[in-house]
Amino acid sequence: MRQDMAYNPRFFQLRRPQLERMLDIVRATESAEPGGVVFYGDSLTQLFPVERLFPELPGAQNCGVAGAVSEELLWLADEAVIKRSPRLAVLMVGTNDLGNTVMASPRDVARNVCDLVDLILGNLPEARVLLWSPLPCVEDVDGYRAKPCARSNDLLRMILPQERELIRDDRVSFLDVFDAFLDESGRTRAELYADGLHLTEEGFRRLADLMRPALLQIGDSPQFADCYTGVSICIEGTARTAVTSC
Repeated sequence: MRQDMAYNPRFFQLRRPQLERMLDIVRATESAEPGGVVFYGDSLTQLFPVERLFPELPGAQNCGVAGAVSEELLWLADEAVIKRSPRLAVLMVGTNDLGNTVMASPRDVARNVCDLVDLILGNLPEARVLLWSPLPCVEDVDGYRAKPCARSNDLLRMILPQERELIRDDRVSFLDVFDAFLDESGRTRAELYADGLHLTEEGFRRLADLMRPALLQIGDSPQFADCYTGVSICIEGTARTAVTSC
């Protein structure tokens, strides 16, 4: 994060809150139960109350790091994901890559995410990955219209298609939630955002509802049969079978 540096051409800077969060993740890894679901990403993951919004996934592990860029997730992947031996890693990153320091391209982000997925699955060949898209931002509040940065919804929207192009692995599922946070005119639904970038409680509930069917689909796959059992829940008025960690 650049913060108040007078000059920084493109070098990401670690700050105390990130280092403390990373150490918390490393310490928690020592007692983490294997075979679960790890959520890994930036602040949108760290602030995502996965334990509360996914009661059908007891023991869901949140390893989000606020402020993280895509390359940074590679540095912590062993402690945050691999050593925990999850059956499923739920990943999202890219928003901060378009901030005021790195200003990466969507292709740059996708390359880093491709490397991250390769690193995880190379060490955990029986695992699965769910990769969800970056969310739109409120550009007038926390985008290029508000401050010097590359964060725009046009660029954010390009990240997932780039990831799809580079990542060719049947163990990876993709979830595009971008349009669900836009109104009928294509503008970001500001009422779902706390500050133009991070979600409100309503926004996170919406995200959880969008993500749950993908978790159900993965939970129905044969390699998850010994880890997930079905419980009846209601999604958009229809009873569905939800995945539950044993």
